[in-house]
Amino acid sequence: MMLPRPRNPALRLRTSWPAPHAVLITARGALDTATAGDLAALVSDRLWATPERLTLDLSEVDFLGVAGVRMLLHAALQAEQSGTDLLVVTGPNPMVRRALRVTEADRRLTVAALRPEPAPA
Repeated sequence: MMLPRPRNPALRLRTSWPAPHAVLITARGALDTATAGDLAALVSDRLWATPERLTLDLSEVDFLGVAGVRMLLHAALQAEQSGTDLLVVTGPNPMVRRALRVTEADRRLTVAALRPEPAPA
């Protein structure tokens, strides 16, 4: 019997379904080597439902490390393979926006400053 691995308390994750075809994952805290696996596992789990859109709201992330950026790029690849649009929301968070810009991940990810309203089903 496999028990789920405990999540790192440095990153808090919340999932909601703002529309039947859309999933929203909100992250708060540090997205780094210690926590990227937790978000990656949650994203993979939510992609099993093949939503039309998966939104990752990072506006409350206070640290985005290279492992977190790498996880976002991998999530984009997974989403593309499952036919899901992945959107990364930065909010007014200059730290997250800078990390994505410096690594040039913002060229490969769909990034928005604000979370869009979900379209009706």
